[in-house]
Amino acid sequence: VDLNRNWDEEWQPSADMGPAQTNPGPQPFSEAETRVFKQLVEQYKPTTFLTVHSGTKGMYMPWAYDMEHLAQRNQPQMMQILRTLDRDHCQCPFGAAGKEVGYSCPGTCLDWVYDKLNTPFAFAFEIYTGPEYSDMLRERWQEKMRGAGAFYQKHSHLAHKHFHQLFAEHPSCFVQLKSGHVAARTMSNDECFGQFNPSSEDEYQSVVENWSSAYLNMASMVVQDLRGNSTTDATMVVAA
Repeated sequence: VDLNRNWDEEWQPSADMGPAQTNPGPQPFSEAETRVFKQLVEQYKPTTFLTVHSGTKGMYMPWAYDMEHLAQRNQPQMMQILRTLDRDHCQCPFGAAGKEVGYSCPGTCLDWVYDKLNTPFAFAFEIYTGPEYSDMLRERWQEKMRGAGAFYQKHSHLAHKHFHQLFAEHPSCFVQLKSGHVAARTMSNDECFGQFNPSSEDEYQSVVENWSSAYLNMASMVVQDLRGNSTTDATMVVAA
């Protein structure tokens, strides 16, 4: 069972990709791990929620459950935080998860925490893919940004054919296209490992430092927003 499709938020009994990759379970919260996570997050009631994945690069906010809707509550603030973090730490796709990946992701913890707990800031980060895939994604994203200008998701998102092939060939645990399970079956063990994990200690340390800094910068910007200050000029709290 895919635990990130097992939450009671627009849960669907069968996912588009089929059970091989996105089995949502027989019912919401059918899995003990999901129930434990639910209990913990309900008790904690976070101001900021971040779910972390790997296999590609992207920085997302609700909604994930469909490709049409962008979160309304606190939307400008979340989008500004993502835009700032993306520039400094990722240079990768950012915005509403469903719109960005180009297909529906029902039953995610991202949407459930945002909706059911009214968490002000809810994000999903895809923090790693192999260098060859990362460079390709950055180049395509920069090309798209140059053509589209400032990105606010009004007319531009990853469902565009410009990115479809990339995600079809290199799915991740959060970003998966309908054809993703085909790509996974044709990968060797080493190729699969290299897509989801750094292959050297130096690369590992670089990834940890970059995304630790991104996390702390995110927390700093959330605090500024809660205090009524702009997040646009938030400064680095950890040196890269």
